[in-house]
Amino acid sequence: MLYPSNYVNKIIDRIIWVTQKNIEAEENRVLKKEELKEKIRKSSSFNG
Repeated sequence: MLYPSNYVNKIIDRIIWVTQKNIEAEENRVLKKEELKEKIRKSSSFNG
């Protein structure tokens, strides 16, 4: 069964949007993890 092209385009746009949001969320998670590691490393170097 064929779907109207505008319907398919909306689905594709939604998939792209969700993928981009997931990538952004993963990048933010990695960045926060790196910041936390750096903070821990700095605080441990001051303590000992």
